[in-house]
Amino acid sequence: MSIARLLLLLVAGTLLLPPHQSFAATRKVIIGFHRAPAADEHNLVYGAKGRIRRAHRHIPAISAELPEEEIARLKSDPSVAYVVDNIKFKPVQPAQTLSAPSPEYVDSWGVLRIGAETAAARGFTGAGVKVAIIDTGIDYNHPDLKDNYRGGYNFLPNNSDPYDPYDDVVGSHGTHVAGIIAARNNGTGVVGVAPDASLYAAKVFGNVDNPGGDMDTIVAAIEWAIENKMDVINFSIGLSGDIYSVYPDYFRPLKDVCAKAYQAGIVLVAAVGNDDREIVSVPAAFDSVVAVSATDINDQRAIFNPKTFSASSYGAKVEVAAPGMAIKSTVSGGGYDVKNGTSQAAPHVAGVAALILSSGIADANGDGSRADDVRARLAATAKDLGEAGRDKYFGWGLVDAAAATGAVAPVETHAVNLTITHDAPKSDVKKVQLTKGAYSVTIKNSGLRKVVAKTSDKGRHGREKVFSFLLNRECSGGASFELVLDDDDVMLDIIPHGKVGTSAEIIFTKVNR
Repeated sequence: MSIARLLLLLVAGTLLLPPHQSFAATRKVIIGFHRAPAADEHNLVYGAKGRIRRAHRHIPAISAELPEEEIARLKSDPSVAYVVDNIKFKPVQPAQTLSAPSPEYVDSWGVLRIGAETAAARGFTGAGVKVAIIDTGIDYNHPDLKDNYRGGYNFLPNNSDPYDPYDDVVGSHGTHVAGIIAARNNGTGVVGVAPDASLYAAKVFGNVDNPGGDMDTIVAAIEWAIENKMDVINFSIGLSGDIYSVYPDYFRPLKDVCAKAYQAGIVLVAAVGNDDREIVSVPAAFDSVVAVSATDINDQRAIFNPKTFSASSYGAKVEVAAPGMAIKSTVSGGGYDVKNGTSQAAPHVAGVAALILSSGIADANGDGSRADDVRARLAATAKDLGEAGRDKYFGWGLVDAAAATGAVAPVETHAVNLTITHDAPKSDVKKVQLTKGAYSVTIKNSGLRKVVAKTSDKGRHGREKVFSFLLNRECSGGASFELVLDDDDVMLDIIPHGKVGTSAEIIFTKVNR
């Protein structure tokens, strides 16, 4: 009798990279070290004829511009952990539809579809929750945004003015995202999912003369969000997951700082992309980030323009879905416009995360962070679409603000803390009792090599292995997957493997099917 089916979440793809000689005489790189950079590390970069752009504070790294011939030498230095290109990101481009939207699309239909007005009627409007938008900035003078705007930073000239002019690289992209999250409920224009949330702008993209988008700039924006105690970060930005699937180490600085932000209690939400392909963008591909796909008004996968192969991307990393078709929101200059894409879907989810936090969700496992609790609530209360359970198009389903903030049954959550204290793995076994159904399983790893789960009781065929997860280089910090218990309720033995002193936390969250 099969006790469980394990659906691992994998992303694959291929990419042909240009040869090194296609780069200029100098290259922008990010240099990772084995310790926090100090004078010796700075001098190492200067000694390689480098020009330092940023010294990062939450990951042990420096971004710099170096001569091509010095990079190989620097990589061989024993104090250096990695040297990667300072890859350039972009906002997820708005998708163009075949025809103008019909009138019923034009209002804030997405806010209504996900039940945000029901949450507001209960008094949950995101008040007191700090949401950072890492994008092109915000038009903080817009009548629907000015009362919720609280500040920000411009990382291009490095000043405190993150204003979003209409001539940004995508045309008022950040301001449009901001309105979906928190446009005021003031009787005019549109209303956001969390109309009383506090908006903060981290401007990392500019105009054609200074487009920005370098990875070190985005890393710096996330560090700023950590230091300013943001509760939610929205990334309606991305780079094709092709590169990440083949060369994950190229994105290590960004992946590491996203993990730091999640550990600090920040809910990270990102768009999966509009490429109509089975691969999600970075940073949505990271385990620390909620990856969001887009739906249309009929709760189907958003197909923006089949002639140009423009539709919501998909894949095993998709966690939840949200409206992303013909979304009307704020634009710079005080006006409104309709845009399409997963850039519009992600802020619906960021807004719901703000509603959940304002509803007073508890830190169920006592780990000092509510980010994992918000993530579990998003999954557990989503409206299932497509195939039963989690699927590659909608994840756990359409995000549901009403259910996420309502008088719903408590989410069944089990946290198991593992630590290797003996040389024999079985000496550190922990038990967990699970009921029949589907679970979202999250492993937060601190050095373990492998985690194995077996049934505690011997059946006809002895103790059955439920899952065995190898925490290799690609997922050394942890992983997420789905576990389905098909038959009886079961007691599991969770067996850690690794060196003495290493540890991990495993969270089992029951989800709707």
